[in-house]
Amino acid sequence: MAVQDTSIQDTSATDSIQNDQSTIQYPRLFGGITFSRIDWGFSRPMDDGSFSLSDEKNDLSYKRASNFGFDVLQVGLRFNDHFKTYISAGVEWNYLRLKKNILLHENQSPLSYEFVDENDVRYTKNVLTTTYLRLPLSFEWRSGKLRDGERVKVAFGAMTGILLKGTQRLKSEKLGKQKFKDNYSLATFQYGPFVRIGYDDFGIFAKYYVNDMFENTPAMKGLNNFTFGLTLGF
Repeated sequence: MAVQDTSIQDTSATDSIQNDQSTIQYPRLFGGITFSRIDWGFSRPMDDGSFSLSDEKNDLSYKRASNFGFDVLQVGLRFNDHFKTYISAGVEWNYLRLKKNILLHENQSPLSYEFVDENDVRYTKNVLTTTYLRLPLSFEWRSGKLRDGERVKVAFGAMTGILLKGTQRLKSEKLGKQKFKDNYSLATFQYGPFVRIGYDDFGIFAKYYVNDMFENTPAMKGLNNFTFGLTLGF
């Protein structure tokens, strides 16, 4: 899944085609352009460690929530045939499909919103989308080659991100499709641990962001985001 910069050799591709591992010199730098670690899964906001939202936060109750992201750049160091560490950069989206007929206020801090009378406007679609530049630091171990030539892989580290934008997408019979862009007091910087476990290019992931989803908003204090799902292009 990765397209590597030819100016810096990626040892993971080189290792797979070299039969004589003794000819490879470690440590080795690798890096360049990539399209890998494609995550798609579910998102579960957590309220002080619980998946159930308190009455204070229940206005943001959701029907479904999902997470999608991928890396496009990477640079790192392979220490041996089994272990490497790298920093990468990519983009991550989180989609929160809200249950209630609410309209978020723009240019307001703390987060504020209003309930819209369903007899006036009824939203059939109400999605809060967050877009982050993600910058994970990863430590990755891989097994020796198995009988089919593939490997078991485990990666863990710190997932960090910088807010690019927030978007509320609405759809109603009366007003049609609407889209509003604002930061909605979303966390400017998100961070937390992650883990990936896989075989060949396929695996599963889990990420837990320890920061509050909204900043400068006491009513939403303790609301964090936990995501999990499938990953492609290990």
